[in-house]
This record gives sequence, structure tokens and C-alpha cells, in this order.
Amino acid sequence: RTVKVHVESTMIDVCHKLGMGSQSTSSSKFHYQAYQPTRLAMNIICADAAVQHTLKICNVYVSSHACIDAATSVTNAILLPESSINKSCTVDDVYLQWKAEITTNSSVSSTVLMECAAIGPNSFVSNTVLGPDSHLSAGECHCSLIGPNTNSHHQSLIISVLWPLGRGNVGYGCNLGSNHTGRQADQEVGSGEGTFWG
Repeated sequence: RTVKVHVESTMIDVCHKLGMGSQSTSSSKFHYQAYQPTRLAMNIICADAAVQHTLKICNVYVSSHACIDAATSVTNAILLPESSINKSCTVDDVYLQWKAEITTNSSVSSTVLMECAAIGPNSFVSNTVLGPDSHLSAGECHCSLIGPNTNSHHQSLIISVLWPLGRGNVGYGCNLGSNHTGRQADQEVGSGEGTFWG
């Protein structure tokens, strides 16, 4: 599925564009990709922003009070106020909303982190929309929509999961989603609010 978002998109906006709900704006045919980013042609660093000790920074917008510190590479990123990327992370095509964070040896691409969401340490995330106050660490998440207040820790794997209401947990060693739960590889799993996977 393809979802076109902007840096201030809400979970409701994303769900409508995916065809979830009565006011959806999408058709029944999709190509799966988490989002299509706005690409900048230069770096824009606002007053009171911090960018330091990072080897590669290309086509980024860093808002006031946002920070990039000791990352390995940051390309095609928009950071809203008080968001941060730090500690040996490799980041490409991301939107970080207010107070979102990518930290400690994580690799993140084509991903939206909503307000107060966090990725890291040691995470691999791609083509994902991560809802407000959610946290992914020490595992992988690909081609998924993860709702608010959701946590995934301890070497778990999430692929093609639609979990818009979130408020759940993915436990140690869990393999959740496409071709990991007895489904064909081209399908996705839908999860309800408050589900604990283990």
C-alpha cells in the first residue's frame, strides 16, 4: 500500500488514506510502501537547532530545538521541534514529529515517527508509520502501521501489520505479520486495540 503523508499527518489521516473508515480517499488497489517523502534540495538548519558530530547530512530540515548528534548518516529528513537523531544511527527518508527520537545504532528508512515516538536502540525500521507515544527497540519493523502507545522490544520482528489503534505490546522473539503467522507472503495481519503478541 502507498500512503502519501506530510510531516504533520495524524493517525486518522493515515487511516483514511489507507481506506480504513467511512471517509477514506483510496481505491482497493495498492502497492505497499509506507509513505512518499517530501524531498528537499538543501539543508535547512533553524535557529536553536543542533547539528554536530555527524559524518553525512544531506537534504534535511532541522526545526528549532531539534538535534542531530553523532549520527552516521542523515539524508532526506524533516525534524520538528524537540525531535532528535543521535548515537550512530543511519537515517534516510524520515519525518520526525514533535519530541520523536531515533537513537543508538538504529537504521531507519521511509518512516514517519509521530509525536513522542521513539526508535532504538539497535532497531531496523523501514516503510513504517509509527504512531504517537510508541516505541520500537532491539528488533525489526517493516511495511507496517503501528498505532499509539505500542511497544516492541526484545528482538521481535514485525512485517506488514496494520495496527491503527495500537495500545499493545510485542514480546520477545515474536514474529508478527506477513508469512510469519501462517499467511501467504503477500498478505498482512490486522491487529485490534490492546493486543499483546508474544
